[in-house]
Formats: sequence, structure tokens, C-alpha cells
Amino acid sequence: MRFKSLLRKVQPAALREYLRTSLWLVPVTGVLAAIGFAQVSLRVDQRIEQNQEAWYLFYGQADSARELLSTIASSLMTFTGVVFSITILVLQIASSQFSPRVLRTFLEDRFTRFSMGMFVGSFTYAMVLLPEVREPTDQHPAFVPALSIFLAFVLVLLSVGVFVRYIHHMAHSIRAVHVIHRVADETRHSLARMYPEQAREPVAPVTVPRTPPDQEFPHDRPPGVVMAIEEAELLALACDRDVIIALVPMVGDFLPRGAPLFKVWGQGRLSLDELRDCVVVGEERTPYQDPAFGFRQLVDVAERALSPAINDPTTAVQALDQLHDLLRSLATRPFPAHLRVDTSGRLRLILPRPDWEGLVRLGLDEIREYGESSIQVARRLRAVLGDLLSVAPADRQAVLQEQLSLLEASARRGFHTEVERRSARLGSTQGQAPGSTPAPGP
Repeated sequence: MRFKSLLRKVQPAALREYLRTSLWLVPVTGVLAAIGFAQVSLRVDQRIEQNQEAWYLFYGQADSARELLSTIASSLMTFTGVVFSITILVLQIASSQFSPRVLRTFLEDRFTRFSMGMFVGSFTYAMVLLPEVREPTDQHPAFVPALSIFLAFVLVLLSVGVFVRYIHHMAHSIRAVHVIHRVADETRHSLARMYPEQAREPVAPVTVPRTPPDQEFPHDRPPGVVMAIEEAELLALACDRDVIIALVPMVGDFLPRGAPLFKVWGQGRLSLDELRDCVVVGEERTPYQDPAFGFRQLVDVAERALSPAINDPTTAVQALDQLHDLLRSLATRPFPAHLRVDTSGRLRLILPRPDWEGLVRLGLDEIREYGESSIQVARRLRAVLGDLLSVAPADRQAVLQEQLSLLEASARRGFHTEVERRSARLGSTQGQAPGSTPAPGP
């Protein structure tokens, strides 16, 4: 019973995030797979005649076999050390050049983890074979696992190929455009999950409670960030107890100890433990249920590029390109309601989430502020707003017009002459010079 209770407390969202960002999982799996593969190949070798000749069998004596396996093991350990060193170096570069928040995209990189697993597994395979090589004695004949040694040599060749591919992969993964695209792609998946195109508001009007809640539940555990919500479980709990449950923080919010976590209206009794099991609180934000975190990462990359230490407005424009695409995909998309009802239409859940205005401001405010004196950023921002105004419905244009007014105010502060200001008003998808054809827009 205790084991089953423990399983119920394992939150799928937290487990999923832990497995996706764990560098040790694939190498450990590689070690276990190598041990099992070695045992199988040794059993096959025991059934092969030692004097049999074939192109896929090792012909040497026991001393030669030991020397070859020792060389293979030492070379693979060198490969492994180089891979780990390069990975740590890339993480340091990404943290300093882009943003510490983009490191999780490198931790999730499948080929990096596969490379580690390949090298560690091949090393383990050679080490398992090494003590199995025996010289002839009075009690036992010589044993040289001919097939297993050949397979160890094949693993070395595969490891060399993987190492070359790994160097190529890491050289490309550290490029700014690659980092930006990976963050943007992850954000698109999160938007598709949290803001589906078929989402609709409730059919009938729903009244939100205006009276004080009947029950309040504070966060009584160490502080952290709301990473995910088990919405289906929370809705089922509200229906079962015939209550209205309101989650106070939004996904991505920091939750200090003692801060309000849930408010409940209704006479059904709830415990903090069963409510807490529906919320995942961790050390940092993740994009799984938090598309705004993807916006945050892209904005951070743009801000770092616009800092005086780096002064790279082109990278900021590349981040703006992806923010443009994300906002354009949301401009006409119906947002899911923050109110959830049961099958009879009664209000059951109140779940706050970012709206259109919040995402627009998150994506553009800080880049406009930090790029105030960058003509390239000013032109790109104007092109973004012009395009969004052309596709956004009327009820979503107010925040875009507000952004245009703020951009004009930034131009007056950032550029000292009227000629510069007129040039900055030329919306451009590349931030090109005024002599080229400007993009249409306000």
C-alpha cells in the first residue's frame, strides 16, 4: 500500500521534465545495454570453435586480444572525456552569450545524450570482455572471444563516426540562429498544446464568485515556480466535491512559502494534500505548460544581444523574427477560457493564464526599451506591428496601437535628429537601410 501511495504522488509533468533534462539517463542505459550485449556475445563465443576461421572473427592469441581490448577501452574513455568537456564548455558559452534560461535546450539535446551513451556503453563493453580472455592452463583451455572482440572493434568504428558527427552537431548548435530556432520551435509546441485552435469560450455566461472563499489553502512547502497543473484531475476533484476551485498563481509564477495557492467556494471539504498533488512546483519554469517561458527566453536572447557588452542587433532581430511568427499565429487564434465548467455548465475551475495583451507586451516591451537607440530594431519592431495589425481582429488591435505609440516615443528619445527618426519609422523585415524598399505598415 505504501508503494502504491508513492506512485500516486509521482506527478507525470515533473517526471517528464526530469527525464527530458537528465544527462545521466542515456549513459546509464548505455552501460546496462552494453553489459547485457557483452553477456550475449560471450555466450555465442562459447559455442564457436576456437580454431574456426571467418572474416568476422578475431584471429589473435590471448595476449593480442587483451592488448586490443585495453587500447579500445582507453581510446573510448578519451572520447568520453572529450565529449563531456565539450558539452560543459558549450553550456558555459550558451549561458554567457545567450541566456542561462536556454541551457535546458542543450540538456534536452538527444544527439548529445546519445553520444555519451554510445561512448560509455562501448567502453563498458570492452571492459566486460577484458577479464574473459584467458590463457591456457592445466584445468582450462585458452579462451579468446573472437566474435565479441570483432564486435568491440565495430563499436570503435561507430564511435569514431558518432564523434565526428557530434563535433559537427555542437559546432552548429551553438550558433545564435540555431538556439533561437530551437526555443521558438519548443514554444510553438507549447502554444499548440495550451492554446489549441479549436479552443472556445463557454457557451453560456458564467458568473465568477464575488463573495469571500469558503476555504483557502496556502503553499506550505519550500518556495518554487509553478511548472504545471494537472487540470483534468483538478476538474474531477471539483466535480466530485461539488465546489469551485480557483488556482491563485499562474503557471510560471514564483510561489513563496505561505502564499495563497487555492481558493475554494462550496461546502465540500478538501485537503491541501489532494489539491497540492494537482500542482507541480519546481525550481525553474518549463515550456511544457508555459508558452510565456518561450517568449521569455527569446526576449532574454534579444536583450543580451542588445547589451553594450555584446552590441549585436542582428541577433536581436532574429529573435524578433521568431516572436513575430509566434504572435502572428496567436493573433487570430481563440484563446481557451480561464474558466472551466462541468457537463451541466456549472463553473468548477478558475485557472489564470496569459492573454493576448500579456503575450504582446511580454514579447515586445523590453526589446523596444533595450533597442531604443538601434535603428535596425526600431524598423523590425515597426514591421512586426504593421503585419500584426493587418491580421489581428478589431478587439485585439488596441494593444498593438499602444505598442506603436510607445515605439514612436522610444524613437523620439533614442534618436536625436528628425532625419534619424524618419528613417527609424521605415518598417523593415530585415532592418535594412532606408534606400531599400520598406515593408508595408504604419
